[in-house]
Amino acid sequence: MRDNKVLKTILCIIALVFIIHQIYSSTYKPITTVSAEFYTAVEGFPINATIIREESVITADTSGVLHFTVTDGERAAKNGIIANIYSDANASVTVNRIEQLEERISDIEEIQSYNDVEAADIKLINNKVNNSLNVLLRTIASGDYSSVDADSAELLTNISRRQMITGEQTDFSARINELKNELDSLNASLPQPIGSVRTDESGYFVSTVDGYEKVLSCENIDSLTPEFIDSLKAENTPKNAIGKIVSGYTWYIAAKVDISDSLKYKAGDKLTLETTLKTTPQIEVKVEKINTSKEKNAAVIVFSCEQMNSELASIRHGSMTIVNSTHSGLKLPAKALRFQNGKAGVFVRSGMTVKFVTVNVIYRTDEYIICEQQVSNESVLRLYDDVVVKGKNLYDGKIVD
Repeated sequence: MRDNKVLKTILCIIALVFIIHQIYSSTYKPITTVSAEFYTAVEGFPINATIIREESVITADTSGVLHFTVTDGERAAKNGIIANIYSDANASVTVNRIEQLEERISDIEEIQSYNDVEAADIKLINNKVNNSLNVLLRTIASGDYSSVDADSAELLTNISRRQMITGEQTDFSARINELKNELDSLNASLPQPIGSVRTDESGYFVSTVDGYEKVLSCENIDSLTPEFIDSLKAENTPKNAIGKIVSGYTWYIAAKVDISDSLKYKAGDKLTLETTLKTTPQIEVKVEKINTSKEKNAAVIVFSCEQMNSELASIRHGSMTIVNSTHSGLKLPAKALRFQNGKAGVFVRSGMTVKFVTVNVIYRTDEYIICEQQVSNESVLRLYDDVVVKGKNLYDGKIVD
């Protein structure tokens, strides 16, 4: 009996050791890598920007349901219709569906006409599918439900293109006919609008108002002093306001700074501002005025700009950076940098081994480095290389699992 107990104990220990080994083998990684990605670092002076545009508020007194015929940031023609008025909400829902169907049909017909399948890059279209999926997921996670339809349509378009390229589906005729039948049915059931809203002038349409439309004006940028910026306050907006028109080709950005910082710039300087906007990460501006405070301890730099799109037409305040210099190259965590024989470099995974490649660091922070992107037949760091950021006893040619 005692021998059986000893045997069972030994078997249990062996089983336990085996389980621990399996867990350790599945979770332990001798090295950790990241992908080398292209990145541009900006060195500059941060500012809090206030946006000044020529804006006119649109008002409408109506008892019906508004359906906008232009989207946020879209240009509207003078005396053009920006919204139709329907007697009930069902008509507006029907119009939305009609617009979705027309866009979807157009997308599919464009895909159907694409016949250069052999020249298509399957890797590129796969990346587009993945990117559009990630954009849709981020949109949903952020609560930006107004963009869900557009992002969903982009994803479906890219999936359809991939089906065409891979041969999964080459004939979309049945789907087009199905969508057109639904479109014809909806158009037949859609009632006529009972009214419409027109614009008095041309410009970019924005569906929101913030009360600064009359407070801030492009007519007198001399009034944009530090005292004015400090006392800036929005007015009450009309209850019947349905949006505004942003007109003119030139608009302004005002930023309050210390007087010593304002001395770095002068009227006429052409600069680049980095923004947090998705569509325009950088904008080109010119210094129009530098207005000082009465105490001469602060100033407002007024920039002019002629770029415009939906995001720029909508923002009022935002963080920006006056770009002094930029550094472009391959970005890596700072801990990836190592030294071998007095040379700076990184270890790159190549199959089952790692190799040491030298790098030229052109910019660094405590968190990351930017390395020069070199074009050479020799062993250099390349875009998307798997670079080791964690590993022990590394050397050129070391075999890793």
